[in-house]
Amino acid sequence: MPSKNRWNKEIPASHSCQSNRALLYALFICSLGALVLVFTELAILVRIYPQRFEVEHDVHKPLENYKENDVISATKVLYPATEILADDKKRLNVIILTHMSSGSSFSGNIFNLHPDVFYLYEPLHDLRKCEYGDDWQLMNKTTNDAYRIDFSNLLRDLFTCRFIEENTLPRISPTFLMNAKHLAFMYWRLVNPELTNDAVRETCRAKKITVAKIMQTRLPREIGIQELERVCSSDPNQFDCLIIHLVRDPRAVLSSLLRRKFFIKDSRRQLFTSENLNAEATEFIKQNAQLLCSQVVDNLNYVKANWPKWFQGRYKLVRYEDIVTNPSIMADEMYKFVGLSMVQIINDWIVEGKQPVNTTGTQFSENDISRIDHWRSDRDPSLVSLFEEACEPLMKLMGYISVYESEHIEKNNGNPLITKEIPLLKDLR
Repeated sequence: MPSKNRWNKEIPASHSCQSNRALLYALFICSLGALVLVFTELAILVRIYPQRFEVEHDVHKPLENYKENDVISATKVLYPATEILADDKKRLNVIILTHMSSGSSFSGNIFNLHPDVFYLYEPLHDLRKCEYGDDWQLMNKTTNDAYRIDFSNLLRDLFTCRFIEENTLPRISPTFLMNAKHLAFMYWRLVNPELTNDAVRETCRAKKITVAKIMQTRLPREIGIQELERVCSSDPNQFDCLIIHLVRDPRAVLSSLLRRKFFIKDSRRQLFTSENLNAEATEFIKQNAQLLCSQVVDNLNYVKANWPKWFQGRYKLVRYEDIVTNPSIMADEMYKFVGLSMVQIINDWIVEGKQPVNTTGTQFSENDISRIDHWRSDRDPSLVSLFEEACEPLMKLMGYISVYESEHIEKNNGNPLITKEIPLLKDLR
């Protein structure tokens, strides 16, 4: 039947259907245009504020398949809009990468005492040792992948000064750092010891840069420095990183770790109750020496292979022995590398040994050069030869001179066992 319009006039049925089709078509065009506008604006927002659109981590997708700028997160939590300020500058972070017993306490303190630095003393300590087990024990792939997520989230939270992750503060403030004796390990806590997210965030943002001391054994395997590169490249609009790679003569490092039984955690401790080591104990030492030195060599080779791609301008290789023998020069070099100026209180501490903090928690150098090669008189020549055999590739890259099995050369502290320059740096130049 014919339909009627509002004047009650009859309209042919065919005309009515044509009108309805025209109306539906108009509505479809309008809706399509609205969708185009929405997606266009969303694309613009993603490009301008990539940090607000996080990528949820798929546990079935290998981490290496993520693109460099993906934000790997175990949650879907978005950063609050109030955290993203238009006038925020890109945050600069400095990583001191090293091994235990490599002089990192003194080297780290050069930055810790600087008034423009927010210093973090081993922020991966509790995450790796307490939540994932002893850091000398290798993790299987499943555990290592889970650790990479927690590791990435923690460093991103620190490197942006956000402190919004629930576990960040407990992880960077282990029990031993809560002791008043150790407050000066993070000097800013003497000024503002309150440990709340808001207080620490405010303190962090008030400093020019963040400096974190990180132990090699607490990085995800296989090549640890590659993991640092991955995290540091994950959000280039928000933060960037510089790496100071601190290396010490492996003979000195291994001698110190062995004396403290650092990597001997289980029943094998009984193998080291006497000075005369049996074959099993010797093999155990050799395996750990190879593990330690191979980690450093893998890092150095990775830096060399990827030098122009990311590391050039972001990476500085330093020997502990050079810092101890020339502390003022090396401190000035490291400051210039990260964009800091020398301040008088630190210069007085380095040059004159004046203690800048009235606490026993801060570590100071005795400026005793003889400490560099203490292993030459502390260790049996056969054990030194074992260290050299296990660490020969590292010694060649870093310029540490082998004594072979010559007791005369080993005991003669007048003969330097280090080259003037680091051989690897010649290749990088």
